[in-house]
Amino acid sequence: MENRCLYAYKKKFGVSYPENLDDEQFEPLNNVMLNMMEQKNFVIEIKDLEEDAKKYLIDEKGDIKNKEKISLINTYYSDRERMLFCLLSSLIEKKEYSFEGYIICSYVIKMNSSYYSAWVYRRKCLKKLNLNLLNDLKFTKYIISDNIKSFQSWFHRRWLIEYIYKMNYRKKNNQRNNECNYNIYIEEGKNIDNKNENLNEYNIDMENNYISSFDDEKNFISSEEEMNSNSSYNIHDNFYNDDDGFISNCDDTDFEEGQENNRNNIYIYEELGNIINNNIFFKNSLLPNEIINIDNFLYEELLYNNCDIFIDMKYYNSWATKTWLIDKFNILQNEYICKKHNIILHEFCFINYLLTIDIYNNSLWVYRYFILNKLSYFHDLAKMQKEIYFCFTYANQFYDNQAIFNYFIHMVFLYIKLYQNASQIKQKNTELNIQCEKKEETYKHDERNIFQIPLVNYIKNELIKIQHKSKFVLVFLSQLYSYNGSYDDEIECYRYLQKYDDFNEHVWKDRIECVQKRLKI
Repeated sequence: MENRCLYAYKKKFGVSYPENLDDEQFEPLNNVMLNMMEQKNFVIEIKDLEEDAKKYLIDEKGDIKNKEKISLINTYYSDRERMLFCLLSSLIEKKEYSFEGYIICSYVIKMNSSYYSAWVYRRKCLKKLNLNLLNDLKFTKYIISDNIKSFQSWFHRRWLIEYIYKMNYRKKNNQRNNECNYNIYIEEGKNIDNKNENLNEYNIDMENNYISSFDDEKNFISSEEEMNSNSSYNIHDNFYNDDDGFISNCDDTDFEEGQENNRNNIYIYEELGNIINNNIFFKNSLLPNEIINIDNFLYEELLYNNCDIFIDMKYYNSWATKTWLIDKFNILQNEYICKKHNIILHEFCFINYLLTIDIYNNSLWVYRYFILNKLSYFHDLAKMQKEIYFCFTYANQFYDNQAIFNYFIHMVFLYIKLYQNASQIKQKNTELNIQCEKKEETYKHDERNIFQIPLVNYIKNELIKIQHKSKFVLVFLSQLYSYNGSYDDEIECYRYLQKYDDFNEHVWKDRIECVQKRLKI
């Protein structure tokens, strides 16, 4: 089901997923440089595992001096694979960041995408050698599509998105700075006052662009060393320093050599040249990082992340990256993306479509809450009323769905507070004292009894009709009664739950005792 939905989604929006980076592009493993040892095929059999396990058994005499050691690596890895791991470990230990190491790192990550040190080494190579970041992002997407449960690949993907975003703005601002300096040079002999005025206007414009784009700069993954207290920080001069460290496990000493270690100084010897020439991915990694349309880039990343969700709709990192992408880069407030791609409607359609596939998915309801909060729907009474009707429709049909009722009760409580605040504001704006007194009296009554609110009372009456069908309906009603101070009705709900929910009988018993203590007070 999910694969068909993924196919339909990527076809409709023109998303290339997964990238065309398959096993054939890793054929260079057969190259002479990497094929220094003979290939050995190991077949894992139960008897072999049993023999290895016996090596750890202590004999009756207790003589374990000659006990053999188990070697799982010989069982699970070929000699060539072991060689690659050893090569990478040696490079990491020596802090040798080279293009050869980048190639070896790619193969090691393909074999084991959860290898943390390999990803750290890869990030250092990207920064030190100034390799193509968009190309590496394709590699990361391929690894995620191959093993979506690998947390390290998701973290690396976020790091790349941030790095590309910041580098793109850095290059744009450098170009703007050069153009500004050129204009200043042309106008220098004409009018000094005009020159200063232009500079001030440019500085204001530059400050607005910087701060609006990076108002939460310190919280970026790639900025942990960039904003340290020992560095002299200037928002105009040092905001995009090329020598900035981007992750906490990057040492400043790793990048001391500066311009000597860049793409132009990579030594391509014969064997390495053969690997690059026979592989599109490694060839593209040497291309320069060019300025891109960052808005289109973020939109494509959002679509791509939606494809990841279709692979596993309940996987935490897929949803976490999606919310991070929207929140960190203010995508829902991006005028370009909203106008050109109508991203807000797209996200609501995406959520509603996934609800038709798996309405029991709690991650979907949490994400819906996140979107409504980002759009400030919780401050609009009409929109909240519409959302409550939306929830009630599903809750009435799927009364055994805990995820719906957890979301539903939060919406109702938000609506009650909003309704009460609106009533209070309305009474303050009333001109006549008599009308003001009447509305004040009505408001106090509404505040004391939430069931005087028409929508809340309607929901309560409708759910009472099906309360015997689901414990989640009873829990929902008990929360409403508790909020309203109707403790007797709340106790009745808990007693019904205590009688029919045997597994949690002690929970409801404790709830009843707590409410009874509240009544005595």
